[in-house]
Amino acid sequence: MRKNAVNRRLREIPGGVCAPAGFFANGVHCGISRDEGKKDLALISADWRCPTACVFSEQSAQSAPARVTKKHLKHGIARAILINSGVANIFLDNGEWIAEKVCRVLARNSRIEVNETLLASTGKVGEPLYLAPFEKGIPPLAEGLSASEEGSFAAAQAIMTTDKEPRHLAFEFDLGDFPCRIGAIYKGTTQVCPNMATTLAVLTTDVNILPEMLQKALASAVKDTFNLICIDGISSPNDLICIMANGKAGNYKIFCADTEYDKFVFALREVLAEICRRIVKDGDREERMLVCKVSGAKSKQAARALAKKLACAQKLKSSLLNGKCEAIDILYEANSITEDMNILKAQITLGAGENTYALFDSGRTLTLRKETVDSLLLEKGILLSV
Repeated sequence: MRKNAVNRRLREIPGGVCAPAGFFANGVHCGISRDEGKKDLALISADWRCPTACVFSEQSAQSAPARVTKKHLKHGIARAILINSGVANIFLDNGEWIAEKVCRVLARNSRIEVNETLLASTGKVGEPLYLAPFEKGIPPLAEGLSASEEGSFAAAQAIMTTDKEPRHLAFEFDLGDFPCRIGAIYKGTTQVCPNMATTLAVLTTDVNILPEMLQKALASAVKDTFNLICIDGISSPNDLICIMANGKAGNYKIFCADTEYDKFVFALREVLAEICRRIVKDGDREERMLVCKVSGAKSKQAARALAKKLACAQKLKSSLLNGKCEAIDILYEANSITEDMNILKAQITLGAGENTYALFDSGRTLTLRKETVDSLLLEKGILLSV
């Protein structure tokens, strides 16, 4: 039997967050949302305590659910995560009190320990949030947990706010002779909102891994994925990426940052990258996507900073997506991040599909033909390489 090796081809499969064995999900309407037909409370649960990792918003302000989740996740072990939509538990005087009470209600109805419960919240900001809807909704929510794709879909429906449709997915990959799975439900944003737009993703996996290695893997993968997307430059104190790993795949336990860990991080990063692509496609007002790729930087950190800068430069992005391809605008943005860029070696290209076109090469600005620009404008996505 081979030790863990990874087949770098991930295979998409049905099941969503319930695709890995041992995970259950459900979604119900409990009354937080004013729309009675809208599910507004989701639960994802494991059949035993398992390693769990979370990455929170980069904002200095933290929501009440984030503070409670951090406290409960002190040892990297959890069993259930509850997510409400409709009203965000943020900037409320009694927000943390409600969060703690909700965890107790969930623990009692799920027959688990309070410190095994995690929380997330999304929705309108500035409206009051009460305990009563949770007390009403949690019992039927826990009672109706399902290991089916329908359970995953119901949970995905319950975390929606401005999203166009419920979002969940699952992928299978191999670690050595062990088939492993990662499933997820997620949400992003589809428009500029007067309230902050929350990005949420809850993932499950059957990979066998220590809690501290799972946290390290998630933090590393998020740096190259969620931390680099930019739709409207908005982030929320409620942003959360969470993953639970129950070890049921039976692979050799990942207990240190060795090659086995690297293989798992690769798979996790690919799944998160696919989630990001789908969020951006749903959320971009232009209905087109710009992907920025930076190479040759002095460090990975510098490359990330420049890629994020280019992706968030709305004027530049709008110009590129409307056929106004000026290399000088890109160079200005790049120079604002790094002062040691060698213009004589710099290269800038635009790609779409299998075609690549040079805008700048070794100190010379190149002009694209009108036919080339017109063909770029027909594409749903453009790759900007610097």
